[in-house]
Amino acid sequence: MATSNPPHIVVSGVSTGAPVAQTSATTEDAPESKLAVESQMMSDFMFGGSILVVVVMFHAFATRYITSVFLQRSQTLTAHAAPWRADLLFALTLTSLLSVHLVEILIWTAALVYADVVRDWSKAAYFASNCYTALGEPFSLPRAWRLVPPIMAISGIFTFAWTASLLVDFVSRYNDLRAAILARHRKPPADQK
Repeated sequence: MATSNPPHIVVSGVSTGAPVAQTSATTEDAPESKLAVESQMMSDFMFGGSILVVVVMFHAFATRYITSVFLQRSQTLTAHAAPWRADLLFALTLTSLLSVHLVEILIWTAALVYADVVRDWSKAAYFASNCYTALGEPFSLPRAWRLVPPIMAISGIFTFAWTASLLVDFVSRYNDLRAAILARHRKPPADQK
């Protein structure tokens, strides 16, 4: 009966003669490893979830402010303005909504950099932009942070849907505002009747 020698550690093609420890269990089967993986998953879930809450709350406050400014200006414009002012108000509202999304990407970028998930600001911004817009991961994060990209996508999908619903309302109000301004401009003065 032939006995087999245990495998040896090989460094740069030279055997050190030291036997390699062999285990029958994989690292995923070890209780300590499961606990470590679960705690890592929980920490990346908590990190992603907390940034998601920050992004959604920022979106809520920003869109509420944009909506209130739009409504106040609309009331003012109905009585005293030229049609181009309604166009300008609508353009500024759209630009404001776009700016909100850019700031939200910046929030995710800063979170990635300050948590040391991605070290470079431009790579972090590129990663956050792709994940936030649900285009996908441009590169993979370390295993400990694997839940962050889907959470980023959830925040983007949610806030984009919210913005889309606001846009429907803004377009309707903008069309009503333009119609009211044009109708006021077409009315003959009371003394010409």
